[in-house]
Amino acid sequence: MFDDVPHAREALAAHFDPPRLERVVSALVPAIVFAPVPGAAVLGGSRIGGAPDMGPGAEWPRPAAAEDPEAIAKRGSPDAGKEMLEHFARNLPYAFFAQVDLGEAARLGPVASALPSEGRLLFFYDVSIGPWDTGSRVARVIWDKTPADQLARLAPPADLKEAADADRAERVKLAQEFDDDVEAARKGGSAYDAPGRPMRLQTTLRLPSVASIEVSALPEIFEAARSVTGGENEALEAYEAAIEENHDGYTDEKWRRQQLLGAPQPEQDDPRYDAVVVTTFGKQHLEREEWRSRRAEIEAAARDWTLLLQADVGDWMQARFTEGTVFFVIRKDDLAARRFDRVVAVYQQT
Repeated sequence: MFDDVPHAREALAAHFDPPRLERVVSALVPAIVFAPVPGAAVLGGSRIGGAPDMGPGAEWPRPAAAEDPEAIAKRGSPDAGKEMLEHFARNLPYAFFAQVDLGEAARLGPVASALPSEGRLLFFYDVSIGPWDTGSRVARVIWDKTPADQLARLAPPADLKEAADADRAERVKLAQEFDDDVEAARKGGSAYDAPGRPMRLQTTLRLPSVASIEVSALPEIFEAARSVTGGENEALEAYEAAIEENHDGYTDEKWRRQQLLGAPQPEQDDPRYDAVVVTTFGKQHLEREEWRSRRAEIEAAARDWTLLLQADVGDWMQARFTEGTVFFVIRKDDLAARRFDRVVAVYQQT
């Protein structure tokens, strides 16, 4: 892991000549990652999965009613559409993704300066609908400022637990059918819940992905990434090799895909482009020609947005054969004003 600039420079020196090395090091982006810690989750502490800690009278949030469930359902296959309509009809609560102890984050220093310094951020997501519905309705981010001595761990609502148990039973059935790890399926999560794991926040410096807007700080690599396919360009190959070798090993340890702040690590294009499209044009996607004609406008607007949390769904769920990443993104001025109700969730899958 890149703990500081000297270590980053040493780790990257084998991949770049001295002048370009300094440009690459200057383009490194600070971020916060989650490191698993042993033992039970501390009340109010940072965690992935499990249940949130909130104050007296707090209720587990549920998504607002969708304006047109049928239209959303049609974005998926017939089977997926049927499941989405059933999900809408049940008005199920969000799945709980993560809790971030903001006091712990603040102690990391300037890397967390954009966040509040007290309380907790609670991240909720609608896993059943989110992959087909980029926007604010499928996510809820709550800034909870309850004093620590008044916190209690919320029990999942009965209908959410029932849905989670049914989904898990189906996963166990599939594991038995395909001779997979049945015990892991029993202990793993579902589309509605995930095992709780306490986490420690730590800082890192990360190379921007070739798909993120931060890579424009490295012009020669940015242009290579835009114009070359198949990894034939030497500079691009060196850059990607450095990511693979030094980028916290996330290809082998999926928990390192969980990230707070910093530059996103997209599975497709930068998720902030999707946030701009859905909030500016009111569409999930633009047709190719409209995207091309509006590209400069979208790219400029995307710089007004920042990553709040990046969550690997498979790691969150602790379930095999589950893919995808959820990006919780927010406009920088909304983050400064603590308008967390304006967070947009973007799902990507390769």
